[in-house]
Amino acid sequence: MVHWSSDPDTTRSQYGAGALWRLWLRERGIRHIFIDPFCNYTAVIHGEKWIPIRPNTDAALAMAIMQVWIDEDTYDHNFVANRTVGFEQFKRHIMGDDDGVPKTPEWAEEITGVQARVIKALAREWASKRTMLDAGAHGSMGGACKAAYAHEWARMMVLLMAMQGMGKPGVNMWAPLSAAPRHVL
Repeated sequence: MVHWSSDPDTTRSQYGAGALWRLWLRERGIRHIFIDPFCNYTAVIHGEKWIPIRPNTDAALAMAIMQVWIDEDTYDHNFVANRTVGFEQFKRHIMGDDDGVPKTPEWAEEITGVQARVIKALAREWASKRTMLDAGAHGSMGGACKAAYAHEWARMMVLLMAMQGMGKPGVNMWAPLSAAPRHVL
């Protein structure tokens, strides 16, 4: 499970049992990776890995993850071909064919402050397992969705999940404050 710009234990609202669900998931071997500028409360309690990122550079990190998936051919071709529109144009942008700048982990490292080796490891682990994405807890409480050009971060979260076949068991977006985790295992 990737928690991106999310601190659900601090920003709880209607469902106080969210922390219990995260504990339940950990007991079942689900790793929790947190991407956030701050090692927030939920990351301290539940996280196996915290990836600090410069504020408002999240879209660059997402593009670098997608570049690894394209380069290593670890994305869901069937989902992309049958459930998305415009992927070939987007792929050209990610690979740098349209602007001469491939969105590699090395490119993103300079922007985000996240080491290229960490980006590659995250991309490979994400692609090798069914992964749920907690993007901003409710989609509106994380800092990444409150910054300038935050629409790019939101768009990249959907594109990341589409490239992994969103909707398959264990591959989806989950707002941990809104409901119990379903189809995680």
